[in-house]
Parts: sequence; C-alpha cells; structure tokens
Amino acid sequence: MICHILASGSERNGYLLTNGKETLIIECGVKLATVKKALNYKMNTIVGCILSHEHNDHAGYIESYLKAGIMVMTSEDTLEAKNVTTNKHFARIVKPGRGYKAGNFRIIPFLGYHDVVCYGYHIHHPETGNIMFLTDSFMTEYMFEDLSHILIEANYADEILERNIIEGRVNAAMRPRLLATHMEISTSLSTILANDTSKLRNIVLLHLSNGNSNQEQFVRTIKEGTGIPNVYAACKDMKIDLNAEPF
Repeated sequence: MICHILASGSERNGYLLTNGKETLIIECGVKLATVKKALNYKMNTIVGCILSHEHNDHAGYIESYLKAGIMVMTSEDTLEAKNVTTNKHFARIVKPGRGYKAGNFRIIPFLGYHDVVCYGYHIHHPETGNIMFLTDSFMTEYMFEDLSHILIEANYADEILERNIIEGRVNAAMRPRLLATHMEISTSLSTILANDTSKLRNIVLLHLSNGNSNQEQFVRTIKEGTGIPNVYAACKDMKIDLNAEPF
C-alpha cells in the first residue's frame, strides 16, 4: 500500500492510500483532475473518501467528488457548512467512535480540536495494519494500540513563530489562533509517544506551515524523540510505502 501525498499545507490537502486495486482518498482539498491523474485514471479503484473538516484547503472540492460518485465520509457539520445539496446520496455522515467500511478499509472517526468540528481517523487495512491520521487539531485525547503508521500534523514550532512575530513577519494576533487550532511540533511528538509505538514503521508529518516550520528540524526532532528512523515531512507527490510487514 502506497501513501501518495498530492498536497499538504495551508493551501490544499489531499492524500491517497492505494495498492492499485483499492484507493481511499483522504481530504477533498485538491482538484479531482489531480486525483485522476495520480491514479492513471483508474477511478474504479476508489472505494471512498474521508474528510476531516469544512475548511477549503481540505474540503474545497467536495461537490466535484460527490458528483463523480465518490462516497465522502465526514461529519454532519461539515456537509452543512459546505452546503452539500447535489448528489447527497454519495455523502455519508459518520460519527466518532463508530466503525465504517470502504472496501477493505476499516475506519473509525475520532474528534480533533480545531475551530470547527474536525475528525481524525483510525484506519485499518490488511496490507497496512493500523494507521492514525490527524490534522488541523492542536491536540487529541485518543490513544491507539498496535499502530503501524502515524500521519500527524506538525504545523509550527513555538520558537520559530515567536521569532517571526518579533521580527515582524507574522502578526502577533496569529499566535492565539495557532495555539487553539494547530499542532505544535512538541505536541506532535508527545502525541506520538502517547500511543503504542512498538510496531510503528512510519511517521508522516503533515500540514507544515510555510513560514513557521523547519522541515529538517521537525524530522530530526521526531526521529530523535521516538527512535523511529522512517520519518517524513509531507511534500507534494511524495510516495511512502505503508506496508504492514516488519523491517
């Protein structure tokens, strides 16, 4: 199973979990044409899409996904916020703590903490094992066992943000919002360590801020803090093997 990162950041977000036979889309933040091209136009492999929340960098293209007959699983609040009125029969409301299926993917939503209703997802597939996906949340209360892969936001570092504010590159008013909506790198680390990492193979850092993050520093921080060698900062068109097999 490959995780193909189509985009990750403040402008757009989209990820594919695909083995060539089944594809689960995560987020509706990239054009459907981009998804089609990434899948070599094999749209019949798509078993569904899971969506975290309503903001356009994650949900901006939901209508076109639904129009194409793709089942989009998300919260009722997100569907209402996006004013989903057409092709509503392809929109599936999911609730935290309940289990859902899309092909051979088993999916459990859990609540994140953002300025709108936001879901993280526990995802299981026989080829990947257990995956935790969480973005646009400053924390989570949920912990999972037997994780093979973690895809988690690492949006900013406090020291970089403070320096940018002092030097006038960032408005000081931005800091309270970031603290209450996005995950700081040290929180990313503590969140990872709060879970069962005994079988963890890959950590993918998502949604890095353009100005308030440092890709190399973040990867190094997580590698040193967890002892996991396979740590990646999500970049456009990156492909990562999410095989469940041991090293």
